[in-house]
This record gives sequence, structure tokens and C-alpha cells, in this order.
Amino acid sequence: MKNIKDDLSKQLLEQKNSGTLPMQDLKAFQEIAQKFADLENGIAVLSDLYNNKSYIYSGKISEELGIFKKDQVQEIESIWEEELFGKLNADDVLQKYLLELHFFQFIKTIPVEERKDFCVISRLRMNDKTSGKSLQHKMFYFSNDYEDVELALCLYNFDFSLALQYEGAILNTANGNIVKQNEKENEFFLSAREKEILKMLQAGKQSKEIAALLFISINTVSRHRQNILEKMKVNNTAEACSIATKLKWI
Repeated sequence: MKNIKDDLSKQLLEQKNSGTLPMQDLKAFQEIAQKFADLENGIAVLSDLYNNKSYIYSGKISEELGIFKKDQVQEIESIWEEELFGKLNADDVLQKYLLELHFFQFIKTIPVEERKDFCVISRLRMNDKTSGKSLQHKMFYFSNDYEDVELALCLYNFDFSLALQYEGAILNTANGNIVKQNEKENEFFLSAREKEILKMLQAGKQSKEIAALLFISINTVSRHRQNILEKMKVNNTAEACSIATKLKWI
């Protein structure tokens, strides 16, 4: 999970931005975040990707979760709201990171003036299975005239029903179209051959054995292994097997 998060952090924070965030724009989005927290009793996290910091606005939900402070703005030196993530199911947080990585890659292909129409929406389970509650999460990216993503706005509030598993999608809020749905597309993230090889690696088989069993060359096995590491943003096959198992890809 750390590597997926680290890769997302790198892509968000190391953009080749050509300007600075105008203060009036930041203030406008801060007001939006504050109004959401007040109206929805939720938590709004506005992340400044230029300066690697976030502003957290909390409604009454913060008292229920025992985090942050209601009606107080908190500024943290990070773009990640770790205190909140600690309350959530770890596997759901992993899938959230992965979907947000896809979202960042996708949003860069959309004209700047249309980017505000897209968001990630997720249903996240609490890590306490007895709580009987889950959270709805929405995230928007906002870009400047140089096409860099300069702000991320995350909105959290209680979901109306208990999530039995992670659900997430990239949504066009203007027309309701789903661009990508995590639950349905996860199984296609790796090819059938990549899954087959990953299962064999998980079982302790070496590349030479896999090549013989699948009637392919060792070089082909090595190429598949490298593709798996690149797709999953991990350093080794042990991490790949662990994450793929958690996400039920294998």
C-alpha cells in the first residue's frame, strides 16, 4: 500500500508547475470546504499540492469519530489526512489510493475547463466492524491555467447504508456517466497470464519452473513479472502477491 501511496504523492507533488496559487483562489475553495463541513456535518480536506499542506474543516462527524476538532480549522503539513485513514478499513484505503492514482492519470487527459465535472466517489468501511457505519468520500482535483493540478478537495460524511465491501468509481457529475468503476474493473487490471504467473509466484515457484509449466521462455516470464511490478507500483513480487490477494485479483 505504501508504494501505491508514494507513487501517487510523487505524481501530485512533483508536477512541473509554472506558477503559484493565487491567494483569492485558495480562499474561495477554503470557503467551499467550510460550508460543506457546516451543512453536511462532514469533514472537508483541502490539499494544497504546491506547498504539501492541507486545511481540515470538521463538522459534527468529528465528534462521532473522535478525530480533529469540530468548528476548528486544522492545518497539517501533508496532503494526507492520516488521522482519518486510521479509522478506516485498511484494504479500502488501499483501493482508494489506487483509484485516485487512476483518476490523476485520467484527469490529465481532460481539458482544464472540464476537469471540475469529474470526481472520485467511494464508500469506505470503518475499521471497527461493530460500528455499523460507513463513510462516503468524494474527491475533486482543480487545475490552474498551466494544466497542473493545484488543489484536491476531499469530502467525507456518513453513508446512508453500511458498506459490505469497498465500492469506488470515477464519475462525470455533469451527466452521471461512470468513467471507471473499481469493483468491476479490478479483475481486469492484470491480464489473465499475469494473474496466472502471480499465483505461481505466490506458491513459491521460480521463473524456470513457471516457464516450463506454461511452455513459455524464461525471458517471457521475466517480462510478465516486470509488467506486474510496473502496473502495481511495487518493488518486488512479494508485495505484488500481498496486494493482489488483498484486492482479490488472485
